[in-house]
Amino acid sequence: MNNDIKSILFLTLIVGIFFLCGCSGSSQTEVSERTGLPQSDKIKEMLHDRALRHFIEGTALDAKGAYAEAILEYQEALNAEPNAAIYYAISKDYLLLNKFKRAVETASEAVKLEPKNLTYRENLGSIYFQASRPDLAIRAYEEIVKIDSNYTSAWFTLAHLYRPSQPNKAIEIYEKLLARDNGQIDILFRCAQLYFSMGRYDEAAVKFERILEIDPVNKPLQKQLAETYLKGGKPEKAFKILESMAAADTSDADAIATLADFYLQQKEFQKAIDLYEKLLDQDIKNQEINLRIGIGFFGLSEHDSTLVPKAKTFFENLKSETPSDWRPYWYLGAIAANQHQDSLAESYFEQITRLEENHGDAWWFLGSSLFDQKKYSKLLETMRQAQRIMPEDFRFYLMEGLAFSRMEQQEEAVEPLMKAHELNPKDLNTISTLAMTLDGLQRYEKSDSLYEKGLKLDPEAALLLNNFGYSLAERGLQLERALEMSKKAITAEPENSAYLDTYGWILYKLHNYKEAAVYVEKSIAAGDASSVVYEHLGDIYKELGNKDGAIEMWKKAFELDPKNTSAQGKINKE
Repeated sequence: MNNDIKSILFLTLIVGIFFLCGCSGSSQTEVSERTGLPQSDKIKEMLHDRALRHFIEGTALDAKGAYAEAILEYQEALNAEPNAAIYYAISKDYLLLNKFKRAVETASEAVKLEPKNLTYRENLGSIYFQASRPDLAIRAYEEIVKIDSNYTSAWFTLAHLYRPSQPNKAIEIYEKLLARDNGQIDILFRCAQLYFSMGRYDEAAVKFERILEIDPVNKPLQKQLAETYLKGGKPEKAFKILESMAAADTSDADAIATLADFYLQQKEFQKAIDLYEKLLDQDIKNQEINLRIGIGFFGLSEHDSTLVPKAKTFFENLKSETPSDWRPYWYLGAIAANQHQDSLAESYFEQITRLEENHGDAWWFLGSSLFDQKKYSKLLETMRQAQRIMPEDFRFYLMEGLAFSRMEQQEEAVEPLMKAHELNPKDLNTISTLAMTLDGLQRYEKSDSLYEKGLKLDPEAALLLNNFGYSLAERGLQLERALEMSKKAITAEPENSAYLDTYGWILYKLHNYKEAAVYVEKSIAAGDASSVVYEHLGDIYKELGNKDGAIEMWKKAFELDPKNTSAQGKINKE
């Protein structure tokens, strides 16, 4: 039996016996002729003795871990003499049996019988918390501090309960406790952490500084204070701490790595490189430090591509040394992806999913790599495997829908895209992809509804603006609004070939052929123009009276996509 349970049982026994021994009645009504004792007192004494025997038997069973049997004994004690201490003991056993509802009921009875008893109220609050009802736990502890405003432990617990939902109230309690005693390290630290999580870095720094006054050699805390200064826009103070730590102990690899990381964040690249090189010279055997060095060089490679081979070699060595650690594979996969080595990236991300199957990002990047390689069958198989492991991650359904779309199986794409939208209704990529798929299937009511929803979430979303504008233009609807949306899209991305074509095509629908030609020509000049774009320009040239130019563009459209029967028909007609 663990020490926590032993202490609970011991407390239950002491509390129970204390109250049971002092609860026999004293009222005198009827006197027994044989004993000379009041009749009611005699009965009470007998019932009290019976309750005490059953209570002691219950605590003995508790000591053996027979909680269900102990409850039966306590219930016999209650039948003889209803008592708050017995309800308290029963609630403890129900809690140990994970029967939270019954634990709450019996703990509440104890509080009803003795509402001023803080032990009983604290027990009820603790049960509510363990039953995942923090709102009721908060109410219980609020009552406790009303009864005894000097109960420090209860204030501390109440602050802990407030932290997730009402952090400002938690801060208020911590500050009150610190006003009584500013040397309580645990409270100072919790208060500092909460200020930090709320982005109140200056106030967090004050608390960390106070802890360091009490414990000046605490290295992890010095690093925490340095990070707080950096977050709070005071990098000079952060560097001063870390530089002091690195100078005081040149073998403190963690301090040097942290300083190098900070320099990297501040884009002081050469200083970061110098420190990482210094760590390399130390030939450190610590796996975590070596991983940080590798990550540092990986981060620096965005600034200096010549460092990519060094980072790659570093992670390959780490992979060989610790083949069961997924992290080196992650960075090797990222390097391969950046170098467009899709097959290699695929193998690294696939290995991560074997080592850490719940790594959602690894599954996503593996899917992206397969998508880029057009391995759609394997992609579908992989995403369904990921869905079985993490059924609530919308990305895997989105990727499945994208694969079906690329395979020109639009009907099959709808179901996974709908599932992705259900799981994450605010994701704009999902909204856009699903809307475009339904649009292509001519389910315009649903597609229009999705476009409108997406633009409410982000009125500046260029992809949604472009696609919705194009859809309306194709149907000859709301052309002025479509033009306005398309203009916003090309303002955001003026070199986007598809967006330029959309704007030109809406101008064509509005019979502004000269300006339409300008934008569609820009679309083609931007590169990677599709068959449809060339067909659009052919249509515009025809309206401008440029028959030869029109035929040339339609021929180009048909060359790019022999399935474009519309372009072929226009050539034949002319």
